[in-house]
Amino acid sequence: MPTLVGFILIGLLIGNWFEFTDLAAVDQFTNFALLLIVFTGGFQTNFSKAKPVLVMSSVISVAGTLLTAFFAGAFAYFIFGIGFTQSLLLGVIISSTDVTSVLSVLHLKQVNLKNNLDSVLTLESGSNEPFAHVLTYVAIAYAVGSYNLPLLFIQEIVFGVAAGIIFAKVGQFLINRLNLQIDGIYGVLLCGIAFLIYGVAAQFGGSGFLAVYIGGVIIGNGKLVHKGSLSRLYSAFSMLMQITLFIMLGILCVPSSVMSVMVSGLLFSLVLIFIIRPVVMLMLMKPFRRPLNEIALVSWAGFRGAPCIVFATHLLTVELPYGEYIFSIVFFVCMMSVILQSSFIVPLAKKLKLLDD
Repeated sequence: MPTLVGFILIGLLIGNWFEFTDLAAVDQFTNFALLLIVFTGGFQTNFSKAKPVLVMSSVISVAGTLLTAFFAGAFAYFIFGIGFTQSLLLGVIISSTDVTSVLSVLHLKQVNLKNNLDSVLTLESGSNEPFAHVLTYVAIAYAVGSYNLPLLFIQEIVFGVAAGIIFAKVGQFLINRLNLQIDGIYGVLLCGIAFLIYGVAAQFGGSGFLAVYIGGVIIGNGKLVHKGSLSRLYSAFSMLMQITLFIMLGILCVPSSVMSVMVSGLLFSLVLIFIIRPVVMLMLMKPFRRPLNEIALVSWAGFRGAPCIVFATHLLTVELPYGEYIFSIVFFVCMMSVILQSSFIVPLAKKLKLLDD
C-alpha cells in the first residue's frame, strides 16, 4: 500500500478529534505547500534530457489538461446531473497530474523508463499543475459572478510568465554571486527567491504557480552553485509538503459527506483512470507515432494528488454552496489514484516492456 494512503488516514483520525474551521489559514498553507511542490518540479526538470520530447510533452500538458477538464466536466454534467458551474469546477480541479507523486514513485522504486518516458511524465505533470490552477482560478471567478474571463486568463498567463523569467534570472545571479559562509543558507535563499517570484506575479495579477514553475526550470537548468545539494534538499521539502497536504485532505474530509457521494466518487474515479485519461493520451500521443504500450503507460501514470487537494480547498474558502460536494469527489479521486495507479505502475511498466535496466 502506498505510504501516502497512511497519511490520509492520519488526517481522518485527526479530523475526528477536532473540527478545523479556519479555512483562510488552510488556503494560505495549501498555497504555500503547492508553491514549493511546483517550484521543485520545475527545478528538477532536466531540460537538456527532455528536449527530444519537449513538443509532445507540451502538447499533452496543455491540450491534455483542457481535454481532461472537458470530458470530466461533461461526464459529471450528463451522468451525475449536477449544474454546469459545478461540472466545470470539478473538471478543471482534477485535470492536472501531480509531479511529486510521479517523481517519488519513480525515484523510490528506482525506476528508469525507456524512450525518455520519465522525462515526458515529469514535463507533463510539472507544467500542467500551474496551467490547471489558472483554469481553476478563472472557473471560480465565473462561479462567483465575474464575466471578464478572457482578460483574466491572459493576465494570469502573461504576468506569470514574465515574473518567472525576470526574477529567476535575478535569483540565479544572487545565488552565484553571494559568497555565503554557511552552505545551508543557500537553501533558505532559494526558498526566498521562490516566494519572491510567486509574490511579484500575484501582485500584478499573474499566476504565481506558473511563475514559480518557470522560475524553477530556469534556475535548475542554469549554472548554479551547490545544485546537487539544493536538489536533494528540495526533494525532501516537496515530499514533506505532499505528505502534509494528504494529511490536510484527511482532516478536511467530512466522513458523512464522503459516504453520501461514495458511489459517485468511485464511479468518477474509475472513469477518469480507465476511460478519460487513456482516450486523451491516445488522441494526443498517436500523432507523434508513439506505440500503444507507451501510450498505455503514460495514461496509467496520470497520478492525481496535491494540486487537486489545493484547488478543492479554494472552493471551501470562497464558501461556494457545492464546495463540500466537489471536495468529497476529489477525495475519492486522490484515494483511488494513490491506491491503484502508484501501486501498479512498476508491474505495468514491466508487462509493457518499458523498464530500462
